Amino acid sequence: MMKIKFGAVLIITILLSNLLPAQTIIVTEQNDKVFLWIEAEAGDLIDPMLVHDTEKASGGQFIEVRGGNNNVENAPNDGLAFYKFNLENAGTYKIWGRVNINMHDEDAFWVKIDNEKWVKWKGIEVGCKWHWDEVHDTRKNNQVVTFNLYAGPHTLTLTYGMDQTRLDKWLITNDLEYNPTEAGPGAEVIIKSSPKMPIVNKTVRFDGSASLSTEGSVITYNWDFGNGEMITGVNADYTFSAAGEYPVKLIITDDAGLTSRVTKTVTVYTEEPVASFKYSPDRTKAKEVVTFDASGSFNATGKIVNYTWDFGDGSLGEGITVEHPFAAAGEYYTTLTVTDNGGKTKSERRLVTVFTGIPKKIIYETDMCLDADDVGALAMLHGLANNNEVDLLAVCFNEVHPSGAAAIDAMNTWYGRGDIPVGIYKKDLPDPDLSFYLDALTKFPHDLDQESALSAVEVYKNVLSKQPDKSVTIVSVGFIVNLYDLLKEDQDLIEQKVAELVIMGGPRGGGFNLGRHNTSSLTEYLLEHWPSPIVFSGSGTGIFTAERLENTPKENPIREAYYQFFNSNFCQRHSWDQMAVLYGVRGISDYFTELENVDRWGLKPGMRLSLKTRLTKDAYARIIEDLMLVPPLK
Repeated sequence: MMKIKFGAVLIITILLSNLLPAQTIIVTEQNDKVFLWIEAEAGDLIDPMLVHDTEKASGGQFIEVRGGNNNVENAPNDGLAFYKFNLENAGTYKIWGRVNINMHDEDAFWVKIDNEKWVKWKGIEVGCKWHWDEVHDTRKNNQVVTFNLYAGPHTLTLTYGMDQTRLDKWLITNDLEYNPTEAGPGAEVIIKSSPKMPIVNKTVRFDGSASLSTEGSVITYNWDFGNGEMITGVNADYTFSAAGEYPVKLIITDDAGLTSRVTKTVTVYTEEPVASFKYSPDRTKAKEVVTFDASGSFNATGKIVNYTWDFGDGSLGEGITVEHPFAAAGEYYTTLTVTDNGGKTKSERRLVTVFTGIPKKIIYETDMCLDADDVGALAMLHGLANNNEVDLLAVCFNEVHPSGAAAIDAMNTWYGRGDIPVGIYKKDLPDPDLSFYLDALTKFPHDLDQESALSAVEVYKNVLSKQPDKSVTIVSVGFIVNLYDLLKEDQDLIEQKVAELVIMGGPRGGGFNLGRHNTSSLTEYLLEHWPSPIVFSGSGTGIFTAERLENTPKENPIREAYYQFFNSNFCQRHSWDQMAVLYGVRGISDYFTELENVDRWGLKPGMRLSLKTRLTKDAYARIIEDLMLVPPLK
């Protein structure tokens, strides 16, 4: 063990067995109070506990168990993280963890000191930002745990309870009244580079001199260019041999042993111009004016002097911003060609969809309860209905939360569609899910509740029987129980009326929605016997939406649902269910690649299909969130 004094700060570096890097502990002292700060990634970690990079975490890293590993009944023997520390004074200590949990019920670690009993640290406060939470024992009414520790060496051990529970940093202190708010001692990487738009085969200067540490001076700078090439020094000169995006990482270490890292994505250009345009609205009707904007085009070494447009319908245009109406419904490939001051040209071609104005008939099947993306998907459907793209025939609820029907009706009422039928699952489900927002939504105007709502099967029969043959798309983003019951009761009605079933889940019937509540056998039966084509939509991870709901009226129940879900915060959430709705309403278009056949059940081609994405995650997020924010019609 090595100790280094910095005024009132003591830095302890412990070399752990089987671990190459040193574990650095910052010990700050004030009077008789002691604070030990430990980076989570500095522990001795055992698979499947993983280290991830993010510049939002202290030191640029955090730990999280590999997805699919969950055990809240007993502390598992794998996924362990060990932290060795030494106390000069015996006393009573508390432990804080700097954590990030996006969802209730994915909020658990197991913790122990030395050879004491494991503490089940569950019920960690949910929030989209890193925040401190005291280690508390769920099995003792969430009582905050204090540890009576002797002077000398100790080991803090962590293992996983639930995946998606993330840990950034530890604080061990004998100040039982202290509440940490900041990240605590650490180093921070700051990368600057020039020129701002790097060119192929021309040197780029990277500068890390603005990086700093709260505990000392930065002494090492290690640059990683992602291809095996490493450069040391405060500055690094590098030449990229091809255009593209490159992850450039800088890792710094200070004289106290603290490290930090940041990865900066560097886009390298050629000397040719870049053509880029956007247009709005994203979907248009015949004869509606579409605005095309080419201001995102540029040349890294010159300037754009000419913008020409071919709208794909026989019409041409010129200018950085143009307006154009399409005379008839259809798909039109619009091409922008830009010319720079050197005479070089470049083009971009994009598909513009002009829809018929005949809305698509949709029934929305949802487990709206534990997660909030179901709410976002329903908001999307109403936004699409406002644009005459959707005729929302019914919403069916496949959880058993008593506030489900009322909450769904409140959202429909907000959009002026309180007469949409809402069907519910009226049987029992094992281990029903909790909800942290449904009860709050019952305070919004509505006139339907659990008692007055019809069963989902009744609603399906009533609604489907009135529709033209092969005209209805069902978008299912929850459990399969309602659809299974309908299939067993009236398969002929499904075959006659349903054109397509879109399921948010894995292409082979896997995933949370298709197995929870012991429904795997029901799911398997449905996937084999459902008489219409089924399209599986499994994307949505990393497509973050909902943060802009903060700017909508407080009377908006969609806003309230996300606010309650994130523990009185406005945060971003993955968009699995919204992606299923996007395909269910608008189809492949320019959003997705051709559907891939899934032949697991031995059915004829085209009956079970898998959806593959085409756009970037940011592009999907913009489309989805814009639809979620469409206000009610006046």
